[in-house]
Amino acid sequence: MGVISVYNSIPYDLSGAASKNRFRLEMLWGISKMFDLYDKPDFCVVFDYKCDIEIHFDDTLEFYQIKTHKVQSPYKFTVISKPDKNTGKSIIGRLYLLKNISDQQVSMKVALVSNAFFQIDKKVYSDVEVLKFSDLDEATQKKICDALKTELQQDDIDISNVHYIYTSMNLLDPENDIKGKIAGCFEKIKNCEPIKPNALYRLIRDTVDAKACYELKSDDYDELILHKGITKAQLDMMLNQYVDNTDNGVKQAQEYIESKYSVKERRKLKTALVHILEASVRSNELKNKEREISSYIDSNIENLPEEFEEIIDVLLQNFGDSFSVEYTREQIYVFLILILKRWEDGRNA
Repeated sequence: MGVISVYNSIPYDLSGAASKNRFRLEMLWGISKMFDLYDKPDFCVVFDYKCDIEIHFDDTLEFYQIKTHKVQSPYKFTVISKPDKNTGKSIIGRLYLLKNISDQQVSMKVALVSNAFFQIDKKVYSDVEVLKFSDLDEATQKKICDALKTELQQDDIDISNVHYIYTSMNLLDPENDIKGKIAGCFEKIKNCEPIKPNALYRLIRDTVDAKACYELKSDDYDELILHKGITKAQLDMMLNQYVDNTDNGVKQAQEYIESKYSVKERRKLKTALVHILEASVRSNELKNKEREISSYIDSNIENLPEEFEEIIDVLLQNFGDSFSVEYTREQIYVFLILILKRWEDGRNA
């Protein structure tokens, strides 16, 4: 027998691959959820601690259990309510226990998230993304409550804030979906496209993986958030690293000079611009002047003329004589053009 024949005779085991794929989908769904929450004032997403994905708000906790379904068929209630042979708890039973400890001060929401539609009895909910169990008809609610009463040995079952969420995430190529979502959300949040979008994706993905893989327990909440959670502020810090901070003012100043002046004048003014750019790196005077003049434009924009050239004239009248003697009139003039172009571009001095 050759190597191939021998190898083919060995039984395969795909359980490890399936576990890795499920873990990957959990993390990617959590990343997607972080961006869904960005408009909220504050939040923290905790990965794989008391549930697959947890959302912590100031007065609310949300727990999401992610279950992928490989076959093209609905996820039946008989499956999610069937107690496990080893633990004696079903999928929905374990989720309900998280909600069962809520009190009046802290609102609690639990949800089972799957790529398959939900089915109970013969009814398939194929037209609903978020299904709230307490909105189902009375007979269906009773069936769910009876199953939980039997499993958990409890007389009172409250299925308000218990949800089933259908996700349309592409299971074959989920990373491309998330990359697209991150890029789209970034543009909406930061009003620009991210520089190095693949690097941004890797930063977020690696950070989430590190949080999810942290295996030590913590009784200190702050320590738990440090090791297992990502706050809105931390997400924002990651996004800010990929904001395009290119100084377009220099290019725009060059284009302005190019369009307005003759060859001889362009040569003189471009030389002055090069000098002022080199000097501005080390000169505190120029740095302070740019802040002062930008602040002046901010404060007086309603009273300044409409045309660019006229504004430059006003700036020259107000600030032209305030520079030290080492700067020529041409250098001061192009410096004012540069400041106004940067101001137009939304850059703060």
